Amino acid sequence: MRDTVNVIRAGVPAVALVHEPFAMLARLQVAQVGMPDAPLLLYARDLPDHEPPDVLERKAEEVAERAAGFLLPVRRGGKAWN
Repeated sequence: MRDTVNVIRAGVPAVALVHEPFAMLARLQVAQVGMPDAPLLLYARDLPDHEPPDVLERKAEEVAERAAGFLLPVRRGGKAWN
């Protein structure tokens, strides 16, 4: 979380990838370092040993698309997380 905040403060678009079970902790951490509105992309915990490759690939593609949704609007001058 601290790295995400530091990168954003340096002017680089960033989003933190957070497993859903750690959402509350991530929100507390970004608030603690002074950026409570830092973008967090929450996603379900993966089980690579228990899921077929096609399911894992689909999940990865969904997370990548969501991450792009956070980052691409920043390039146009807006904050994706607002």
